[in-house]
Amino acid sequence: MDAEPWLSGLPAALRGRLTPLAGGHTNRCYRLDTEQASYWLRLGRARPQELGIHREHELLAHRVAAGAGLAPAIRYAHPETGLLVLDWLDEPDWRRAPGELAALMAKVARLHGLDGTGLATLNLAQRAGHYLARLETPPSWLRALLAEFDRPELNPAFVPALCHCDLTAGNLLGPRPWLVDWEYAALADPAFELAVIADDQGLDDAGCRELLALYLRAGGSMSLARLRARLPWVHLLTLLWALVQHRHSGGADYAVWADGARTRLILSLE
Repeated sequence: MDAEPWLSGLPAALRGRLTPLAGGHTNRCYRLDTEQASYWLRLGRARPQELGIHREHELLAHRVAAGAGLAPAIRYAHPETGLLVLDWLDEPDWRRAPGELAALMAKVARLHGLDGTGLATLNLAQRAGHYLARLETPPSWLRALLAEFDRPELNPAFVPALCHCDLTAGNLLGPRPWLVDWEYAALADPAFELAVIADDQGLDDAGCRELLALYLRAGGSMSLARLRARLPWVHLLTLLWALVQHRHSGGADYAVWADGARTRLILSLE
């Protein structure tokens, strides 16, 4: 989908020159330069619901986070197309310039204390089932792995909190860091949030202990057992997401992504 036709629908102050940006797995992103300022513009993928994305919930969570100074302000949004315009932040993401986990945990603990009224509660088993339904013919080896998730220790009780649910390095900007890309935001188990970060950062058990200590120091509340219980869920959902993406796009990078998630899932279940 080309973004140029949508420029005419933007407020006059936001019309300018678009420059495509690299990166992003599901959307098309651009730098938008106007006479007054520069902005980041995203045109969302078609049928976002296939990946469990709810645009109204995304905007609700983003606005709450922006009000708390955790995310850049929204300058324009059109949820029907996934069109989103934010201030341009001239800071590298953590893939290019990794930041300090202590700074991130301070932001995450604050996020988990914000009011997420109006958001849906993330049910991990339902999300997995949502992806499975879009695979049509799941690989035969997947059934045995899915059976493991009936284990009580992988389904601890929790109090839902406002979570970003996708705090990977590409969604963290600068040393602050700014938290961007709220597509998967929901009321969820904060342990799942930390498990996403631990998986993305490649943390071993000692690293998870340190991550948890930083979170607790920042005012969060969680047990190590709960964090460990959520790691296999992160690997499972990453695996299923990549399989769905590969089925629809055929991209070889999604196949590689799925293979890596499958390996991590098997190890974490052991």
